[in-house]
Amino acid sequence: MNEWLAGIPLYWGKIIAVVGYIGMVIWAWFRPRGFIFHEAPDSRKWRDLRIWASVLLGIQIIIYLSF
Repeated sequence: MNEWLAGIPLYWGKIIAVVGYIGMVIWAWFRPRGFIFHEAPDSRKWRDLRIWASVLLGIQIIIYLSF
């Protein structure tokens, strides 16, 4: 098993992680609007969890690719 793993380039781990983060952002944007604003007193932009998830995961991707 170790011989098989030794043949895989290290950058594939980063690719898989970034694809996972992008998948989470896409998943968040497909959530229904009622689910996003559930029990919120209003529907202002700053309460939209999809925007927060996108920003935070974008920062996570940048940090992950930097190091």
